[in-house]
Amino acid sequence: MTRKRIIVVGIGTMGSAACAELARRGADVIGLERFSIGHIYGAHGGQSRAFRLSYYEHPDYVPLLKRAQTLWLKLNKDMGRTIYHPVGGVYLAAPGSDFVRLSYEAAMQHELDVELLDAKAVRSRFPVFDIPDDWSALVEAPAGFIVPEWSIAAFADIALRHGAELREGVQVLGWDTTTSGVRVETTSGFVDGDGLIIAGGAWAQGLAGIDGLHVRPSRQVLGWVDAPASASVDFGQLPVWALELEDSSVLYGFPRMDGLPGPAGFKVARHWAGPTMDPDNLDRSTCNADEDDFMPHLRQFMPSAVGPVLDMQACVYANSVDGHFRIGLHPESDRVVVAAGFSGHGLKFQPVMGEVLADLALTKETQHAIEFISM
Repeated sequence: MTRKRIIVVGIGTMGSAACAELARRGADVIGLERFSIGHIYGAHGGQSRAFRLSYYEHPDYVPLLKRAQTLWLKLNKDMGRTIYHPVGGVYLAAPGSDFVRLSYEAAMQHELDVELLDAKAVRSRFPVFDIPDDWSALVEAPAGFIVPEWSIAAFADIALRHGAELREGVQVLGWDTTTSGVRVETTSGFVDGDGLIIAGGAWAQGLAGIDGLHVRPSRQVLGWVDAPASASVDFGQLPVWALELEDSSVLYGFPRMDGLPGPAGFKVARHWAGPTMDPDNLDRSTCNADEDDFMPHLRQFMPSAVGPVLDMQACVYANSVDGHFRIGLHPESDRVVVAAGFSGHGLKFQPVMGEVLADLALTKETQHAIEFISM
């Protein structure tokens, strides 16, 4: 049987996983990356991304996350390094919030290992939090975080070891279907294949050319704080955490620990869909004003962790209208698969999305339940 030649546009979070899975299955893979693999211009980067199973966004994400967790643990073993750190998680919110309630309902539906705490129990177990007496929290044992720089490098390495060709510094100018497949126009010429996966992140809207896709980029700020040694934010004292704010945005962060790429310090950020911006003209520099995105909330809810800001970085979200992913066959051609709209919470799904995208590119269907996020 002739091997299918699949072109993958974007070798970031989802593109690298798709390249690895396709190559592992014996496909002829051509990956095209506008920048370099592991670049700083997208949503992937910044040292750590949360992994959680109790998904308040929609309970149908949970089976995908269970599969992803299995694959993350396998990747740790295969690569001989800890890319996925299962350090646990805690999620906090005011009464009446859907954040903890829906997370708990998803956990119960899928029989996850979780525990509900009142504010007194939260302050006893995690003394860094200064929350009101009527707040509550959900503790999730299987949660943790992923090092995105290492995960993308790992999937790219797997792809290469299985014969994929990954081309860096190649910008895609357009694509079209042909009588026998697809043709992609790039700054380095034309590339022909049997199928195409578009995993363009912040550039997905223009690359896919789907009017109803409605994926927009926004600038997001990540910060690293020099929390005092007494603040109880170190690995072993604090898990991955997320705290819903009054405007429904989420302040979140990670335990401070050594051995990770990037800045030192206690990482904290705010999850929200910021104003629309042009990813080609994003101001990636940061200034003192960017501290206002997270420091006032840190002072309010974790005052003992407040210290000088050591570093900040700007990354990009690719936001869908409702915050859910957009995965599936292109409405104008079933030779083209689109993966878009990951809205700042997609990286934890990286390995299972590699399976989904490879399924769709090779067979036009998948056994993974993605109807709720399908095109």
